[in-house]
Amino acid sequence: MPENPFAWRTGIAWKNKDRIVIRGYDVNELTGNLDFGQMLFLVLRGELPDKAQGEITNALMVNLAEHAMSPSSATVRFATSGGAELNSAVAAGVSAIGRLHGTSDRPAQLFRDVAARAERESGTPDEAARATVAEMRSAGERMPGFHHPQHIQDPRTVRLLELSDKLGISGRYVRIARAMQDATEAVFGRTVFLNGPGAMGCIGLDAGYEPLELKAMFIVCRSLSLSAHAIEESTREKGWRASSNADMVQPLSLEMQGPHNYDGPGDRVLPDQR
Repeated sequence: MPENPFAWRTGIAWKNKDRIVIRGYDVNELTGNLDFGQMLFLVLRGELPDKAQGEITNALMVNLAEHAMSPSSATVRFATSGGAELNSAVAAGVSAIGRLHGTSDRPAQLFRDVAARAERESGTPDEAARATVAEMRSAGERMPGFHHPQHIQDPRTVRLLELSDKLGISGRYVRIARAMQDATEAVFGRTVFLNGPGAMGCIGLDAGYEPLELKAMFIVCRSLSLSAHAIEESTREKGWRASSNADMVQPLSLEMQGPHNYDGPGDRVLPDQR
């Protein structure tokens, strides 16, 4: 029988009138027997996680689900203030997750590159980590996964690394991340600490995830927060974020947009020939 040229080919799931099968498992058998972290691992990786992999996945998602006002949550609130539906507002927030926010895939790739360098140069991971930090500093490159603009030391990372160590997840990539953090003292003259997405990057690699799967994990867990911000904005605040009778100055208030905050050209007259 010839293949249907319009069929979707996938190794993730299939369904018919009577069944829904995910990675070979009936959805009703999974229901009540897997928690969401285990389900996320199964859907992304294709196999059931072991106990430690499931526990660290849940820990990562709980730890990074909410971070108060950030680029993505602020975007959700502005979209909602304009009347966007919940799904559209959350999509707008997800779109704000980029190179400088929620970027767990980028540090994961950096740690992989350091590991590859150690093998290529027949050195230790610690030596490759120190050399990489020095070179990035010299080139003026950002170190994805390190430093946070709102925290000197990201309070989330200590707990995540503690759990990773306890569960036996910590391995090659956690070692590299720690070595890079240690190297910053000599290179920068101060410690540049691993941040939350950086911790997700190194721990996630040691747990068996690929970099892009870790970005997916961040998007999934942060979407919970974005939904909450959209719902709160729609039920507690006035539309447009411009109300003049609110108990605080609103971001879109005319008070914020007058000539005192304008630094463009002064008043001009359009030429007659126009």
